[in-house]
Amino acid sequence: MISILLVESLTAVRDAFATALCCEEGITVVATAATVREAVNLAWVHQPDVALIDVEMPKNSAFDLVEQLRASVPHCRPVMLTSLDAPGHMRKAYDQGAWAYLTEDQPFAEIVHAIRMVDSGKHLIDPIAADDANKTPLTPRETDVLRTVARMGTTAEIAKEMHLSPGTVNNYISSILTKMGVDSRVQALVTARNNGWL
Repeated sequence: MISILLVESLTAVRDAFATALCCEEGITVVATAATVREAVNLAWVHQPDVALIDVEMPKNSAFDLVEQLRASVPHCRPVMLTSLDAPGHMRKAYDQGAWAYLTEDQPFAEIVHAIRMVDSGKHLIDPIAADDANKTPLTPRETDVLRTVARMGTTAEIAKEMHLSPGTVNNYISSILTKMGVDSRVQALVTARNNGWL
């Protein structure tokens, strides 16, 4: 019997998932939680085989939960579900110790299959999420500029390194910030690294 801790901040969604999972042969939901603190405490008490976690918990706390589970209940294998198109989340999830990263729009049977595979010791990734994670909004030239930004301090230094005018460098950087939806070079670098674009 695969024991599951279900972590979802929305009560209706949590209850619906719990009911559906309990109808599956060989699966039991031993506890449900709405917060990280509650989930960690319940995981310690119930020692579940798998934790099914909603990625969109407030303040990115789902990733904190994965890390805490790895430290306090290491045999519990986190499976993360997302409804958002956020490629950086997948990489972060695996870095924190998730065993699977799945999108909620796939058939419920596939989510159940993933739970069974993870319980058997296999890491899984949703092909759609993987494909999205490898996509970058930047052109190759913009990527080169951002890599140079990481190494150089000022626009003048970047321009000299890349044999461009300072104005051209500023244009590239402005385009990068706009495409990535951030306000600074530091934010652009963090976002690009989290998404595996550099």
